[in-house]
Amino acid sequence: MNASTPNPVFAIAPGAGDLPKLTLTAPDGARAEIYLHGAQVTSWVPADGQERLFLSQASQFCPGVPIRGGIPVVFPQFGMSGPLPLHGLARLMPWEFAGTEVVNGQASATFRLRDTEDSQRLWAFAFLAELTVSIGGNQLAVTLTITNTGPEPFTFTAALHTYLAVADLAATRVEGLTGLLYRDAAAGWTDHQQVVPCIDFTSEVNRIYFDAPAETRLIEPGQTTRIQTAGFRDAVVWNPAADKCATMSDLKPDDYQRFVCVEAVTVGTPVNLAPGERWQGTQRLVA
Repeated sequence: MNASTPNPVFAIAPGAGDLPKLTLTAPDGARAEIYLHGAQVTSWVPADGQERLFLSQASQFCPGVPIRGGIPVVFPQFGMSGPLPLHGLARLMPWEFAGTEVVNGQASATFRLRDTEDSQRLWAFAFLAELTVSIGGNQLAVTLTITNTGPEPFTFTAALHTYLAVADLAATRVEGLTGLLYRDAAAGWTDHQQVVPCIDFTSEVNRIYFDAPAETRLIEPGQTTRIQTAGFRDAVVWNPAADKCATMSDLKPDDYQRFVCVEAVTVGTPVNLAPGERWQGTQRLVA
C-alpha cells in the first residue's frame, strides 16, 4: 500500500519576469521548479544537490514567448511538421496548477491546460492536457496526458524537449540508439542509420530517431544520466554547435557547450485520438 503525505512542501511565487513559478521539494530535499507558463520545468536538483537541467540566462520570461531550457512541453505539433507555430501551442500558454501530493517519498505536482478561444483559432479542437512532475531521490519523472474532450477526432505530435546540463560537451556522448534509422535535420533532413555505438558533439547534431528504445544514456566523465520513456515512440538528440548557437537570441554564444537535448518524442507516427480517448507519455530521468 502506498504511504501518502497530504501536505507536500511547495510554494508558488513570482519567478523571472514575475511569471508564477512553483517550487516543489521532496522529503529527501530533491527539488524542482516549474513555471505555470508552459508548465515548464526549469530546474531539477536531485537529493545529491547538483542541478541537472540547463536554463539559458538569455531566455526571455514573458507571456507568449518560449522559455529556453528546462523541459518545454511540445503539443500539438513537433517542430514545423504542421501549420502551427514552432513546437505548437502548449509551451506558450498559461497552465493551471492542479495540486500536489507525496507518495512513498516522491513529491509530485500536476498542471492542466484546456483549449481556449485563442487556441481554437489556430487549432480548432477541444482538449485537456495534464502534466505531472514527480521528484525524489535521483529521479525526475514527467508525464504528459492528452484527452480529446471534443466531438471530432484529432491528430497530434508531442515531445518533452529536455535540456540536460553538461560540464564538458567534448567529453559527452549519447548511447543506446545504435542500429536505429534517423532523420538528420543538420544534413538537409536526409535519412541515415546509426551505425556507431555513440553520438558525440563535434559539430551540430539535430536528429530524430524513430522507434527508439525505452532507455538511452547521456554519458559524461564520472556521471551517467539514464533517460527512460514510455508512450513516446521516438527520440531527438540536439545540440546546435557554435555557429547556430550564435544566431539564437535566447542563447549566449557559448551556451551550446552547456547542454545536450535528449527528447522523448512522438513524431514519426502521429497520435490519432477519437472523442473521449486519451494518450499518455512519460520521460523519467535517473541521475
